[in-house]
Amino acid sequence: MPAERETERYQKATTNLLKIIFGEPEVEDEWNVAKNSQDDFTRRLYCPRIDIAVGPFNITRDVENGTNRINETHQMFHEFVEGLRRISETYLEEYNENPRCFLAIEIEKKGSRKHMIGDIINASSLGKIGIIIPWDDKSLKAFIRIKQYLDFIKTVKKTSHAPKNLLIIKKDDFKQFLEDYGANA
Repeated sequence: MPAERETERYQKATTNLLKIIFGEPEVEDEWNVAKNSQDDFTRRLYCPRIDIAVGPFNITRDVENGTNRINETHQMFHEFVEGLRRISETYLEEYNENPRCFLAIEIEKKGSRKHMIGDIINASSLGKIGIIIPWDDKSLKAFIRIKQYLDFIKTVKKTSHAPKNLLIIKKDDFKQFLEDYGANA
């Protein structure tokens, strides 16, 4: 089976599971971060497309209200987040204080390490919680090493930022968690 079809099926199944948990309008597949934007985040800027985004979405000039709605969702889904923390390969240290959405999820099967760095930056900078779903053990190890590198260069003051709101979760663990959580919701 071609790799694209396999990842597309996984993404579609994951999107559907998230819709069961969060509701249809709060889950966007292939979310263009400038879509319906009413703020300065427009197509004049680089506008990534997130594999799956879970709202509420902070896309108006009323950033405070959008952020408050995302924080309320975070509180409402506290147990969900704790479950994600338990199955993650990395430690969630803090949350994005100016998120564009509640969860920004990137699924990676065959990208280069530079592409993986982009996934990490996009997921962590756009979501209150960024989630990386590596396709296999090789990708998992690469993502963990990249995350360690970003943490290291911050520690030695080569940069002022390293993503602290990032979870790296194995694809089968993530899907099983969503199935179990959705069945009990």
